[in-house]
Amino acid sequence: MGYNKEEKLHIVAVVAVIRDEKGKYLVLRRHENEIVYPGMYTFPGGKIEENDSVEETLAKEAKEEANLSLKPQKILLKDKSFTRPDGQTVKVFSYLCECKNPEDLKINEEFTNYKWVDIEELRNLEHVGIEEEILQAEKILEQNIPFETLSTRSVKEE
Repeated sequence: MGYNKEEKLHIVAVVAVIRDEKGKYLVLRRHENEIVYPGMYTFPGGKIEENDSVEETLAKEAKEEANLSLKPQKILLKDKSFTRPDGQTVKVFSYLCECKNPEDLKINEEFTNYKWVDIEELRNLEHVGIEEEILQAEKILEQNIPFETLSTRSVKEE
């Protein structure tokens, strides 16, 4: 079943805010031919399709866009809405996620570059407005509470 804008009230999308062991976050540079935010840095993510769950979509997008496998835990950091240039409204939910295989990172053709950044490095990049997600993630992680204790989990780890 393909995407049909006329049948959608909103696009619902999720993004994976992935932090490495050095405390840096993965951002991908969107291709210049993208409809929304061309050439800007963002987190891996995409639309929830058909009957996929949030967790299934996060895992699928991380794998497709960056060749990464996510652990099943996630923490909701932020939700936001915006209207695309074509008039379609988008609801985006950002989740702090952990990655199993950061050494396998390889971006797909939707992106032209990637970086692992901290908040100061992000401020020097043209990005889609993702600073707040990193600040929120840092507040949560500063508490030194095990990630598994804070996260929601809907799928068993493979």
